[in-house]
Formats: sequence, structure tokens, C-alpha cells
Amino acid sequence: MNEMRTGTKKRSKDNTANMPFSGYFKRDTPAEDAEITHTDAGTPLGEYMRRFWQPVCMTEQLTDVPLAIRIMGEDLVAFRDHSGNIGVLARHCCHRGASLEYGVIQDQGIRCCYHAFHFDTDGTILEVPGEPDLGERLSKVISQGAYPTFERDGLVFAYMGPPDLKPAFPEY
Repeated sequence: MNEMRTGTKKRSKDNTANMPFSGYFKRDTPAEDAEITHTDAGTPLGEYMRRFWQPVCMTEQLTDVPLAIRIMGEDLVAFRDHSGNIGVLARHCCHRGASLEYGVIQDQGIRCCYHAFHFDTDGTILEVPGEPDLGERLSKVISQGAYPTFERDGLVFAYMGPPDLKPAFPEY
């Protein structure tokens, strides 16, 4: 009877599943299952999710400066060039690694702020200042990482999977 008044009645761990205020017995967190929680490149879930169009930003976020985003473990930059085309590119320039977050949006594509490499929204090199021949040669062997984009209802979507498996944008 004294146990009832003080609330110190001993309870075994076996019968706590349906008891009120049983948090003490349920405080252990299950171990993380990386197979279903990690979305970085090379992980099972990450590779699966990349096969679908993913929302990466809102249209209103694309202003006169590039937008740094991180999607599924990748550092990217999103922008709308002055022609209205949207680009989602790897954030760091393929030349010297400068952040395209500080790039200059052009009529077509974006220009790196460091050495002024000019990239189209699909990642191809359009121009290397002071080296017109080099730019043309480089564009045949080097490109900036880029993803296809689709704009719908105020959102920008990117397809981040294998190019040959890109699905049509779903119409619901």
C-alpha cells in the first residue's frame, strides 16, 4: 500500500510497453540504418533518389545572384541566366575550385569570379577569357558538373541521376 502512495511500485521492463509514462524504459534509440537514411552519392538510397526529379529550390529564390544549395550531400549552385534558363551546377568551378556562389550571371550561363571561365547552364565551357583557342579545346574534354532542370508551380526541380535513365517530368 505504501508503494501505491509514493509511486515507487517496481515495474519489470517486460510489461512497460503499454504503461503510461514509460519513457524511462523506452529511451534507447535504435541504431541508424544508413541504407535507408543516407542520400549521399554512392549510397543505396542516394542512388535511388537521384533517379527522380527532386525539388531543389523555389523559383523566387533565383534572383540576380547565384543561390548556394546542398541537395543529397552535394554542394550546388542554382541560378537563372539573363535569357531565362535555369542552371544547377556543381558549386565549385572545375578550373580552380572557386565557388560559383560568387559567380556572375550572364546573358547565357554563369561566369566564375576567379578566372572568369564562362559556363552554360548545361555545364559546357563557353569561354576562357584571353584564351579563345584554349576555351574551344577545353570544352571538348572538360565540363562543369550540371544537372537538367525543370520549373513548375514556383519550384525548380533537378534530375541528378544517370543521364541515360532520365524520366519525363511526372504529370500528376
